[in-house]
Amino acid sequence: MVKGVFIAFGIMLVLAVIPIVHFIGIPFGPFIGGYFGISAASSSGGTYAVKSLIFGALLGAMIFVVLAAVALILMAATGLNMVLVWLVAVVATMYVSSMSSLGALYAQLRSAEKDSSAQEATLVAGADSPGGPE
Repeated sequence: MVKGVFIAFGIMLVLAVIPIVHFIGIPFGPFIGGYFGISAASSSGGTYAVKSLIFGALLGAMIFVVLAAVALILMAATGLNMVLVWLVAVVATMYVSSMSSLGALYAQLRSAEKDSSAQEATLVAGADSPGGPE
């Protein structure tokens, strides 16, 4: 799961630093990162919702550590209002956590749908072949 979180974090960073793309990449980066990051995560059982929430919580914790460091540096260097800086850090953490959870959930549901449709196609093809089940 941690490997997938690092992949999602990397996707978010790449989308944030590309000029012009960052207008779309920053708001949708957590969703895209969650979508591709969960595919690299090893599944240890559990429902799709539980895995998605754990993924979002881990990515949210990682983002909070980064934003807390940035907040401390900003407060020390510029003297910005402490309440405002921490409010932005907490809201951004919640946004990243929830959007990455939604992206991970969507990826898992889409993967399950593809698997079930492929399985149905195999059953239909087996029934139509000569010597198949009657």
